[in-house]
Amino acid sequence: MNLQERVITTIQDNLDDRGEIELESHLVDDLMIDSFDKLMIITALEDEFEITIDEEDFQDIATVKDIVGKLENIL
Repeated sequence: MNLQERVITTIQDNLDDRGEIELESHLVDDLMIDSFDKLMIITALEDEFEITIDEEDFQDIATVKDIVGKLENIL
């Protein structure tokens, strides 16, 4: 499984059914993610990739693709 698939799967596993998640899915507009959901996703990504994520680094993310890009820089 590649990085993009792992990120999408991790997000799907941590959200109730909110429709299909794609790279271009907007976190707030398409997936209705609030601050609590975002924190849960960050924690799940930390567990999935065995890393520590600074919440400040993820403040400007808007799409799933943004998350992938941030993780590419970290990993």
